[in-house]
Amino acid sequence: MFPGALSAFLVGGAPGARSLPERHDTYGTPYSAMAVSVPDGSSAQEFANVLARDPFRIPVVELGREGVRAELDAVRIGTMHRFKGLEFQRVFLTSVGEGQVPHQRIEQYRLENPDRYRQEEQRARSLVFVAATRARDEPIVTWSGKASRFLPRDADETAYRATDLLGMDRPPSGSSGSAAA
Repeated sequence: MFPGALSAFLVGGAPGARSLPERHDTYGTPYSAMAVSVPDGSSAQEFANVLARDPFRIPVVELGREGVRAELDAVRIGTMHRFKGLEFQRVFLTSVGEGQVPHQRIEQYRLENPDRYRQEEQRARSLVFVAATRARDEPIVTWSGKASRFLPRDADETAYRATDLLGMDRPPSGSSGSAAA
């Protein structure tokens, strides 16, 4: 029904869409203090459309060139590029799987242009770092398939499953709700 990365975020084995209302309703985190980071613009639109509809009905706003529209209590969705200089209480990094981050298209440079390959790989690594460090209290990373090479080597074996994180007495970070970013 959904592409792999979106499917993993919505229903798969990693924390996903159900974590957004759970963090909002149970822990009091305003939607405006949560953000979803995606690797590319088409994914941002796709995630926004799905989250806004049934069964989720989560208020969303895409991060644009103009930045955050702070007056809305809505989850911010944007590409990793859009997260520079922003901060949110909770950031969901989605699609951080091998072939997505870094994108599989950089493989064309591995043999024919090794310098370009290293440059593209470092650019992707930096974007993951920037997006992950935008979370003040809780970064949540999701992927489908194999975890990105930029995540810890044992991420596939040691990651929590969505069902493990939902319904805990408190968020894994131990933080409570607070004002929006």
